[in-house]
Amino acid sequence: MQLSTKDLNYIKDEMSWELLAFKKCHHYAQECQDPQIKQLIDDIGRKHQRHYEQLLQFMNTANTKTAPMNQPGTQMDPTMGGPNMSQ
Repeated sequence: MQLSTKDLNYIKDEMSWELLAFKKCHHYAQECQDPQIKQLIDDIGRKHQRHYEQLLQFMNTANTKTAPMNQPGTQMDPTMGGPNMSQ
């Protein structure tokens, strides 16, 4: 599937929004004292994390189909700006 530049930019923006939402949820869950609310915020954060990962996988798949395999940088690197799972 060929995506337009506008489509790609929208997906990149959405990835940024999902990543920001994930980071905010992680931060606020750490600040929360009530275990039930903390769990809810963690669950929402994981949902944003999954959305980010799904978009990243889609972008990698779309990029692989359109870019030659022998050129460096043909796939997005999930370690570049992705959610930090170690926290």
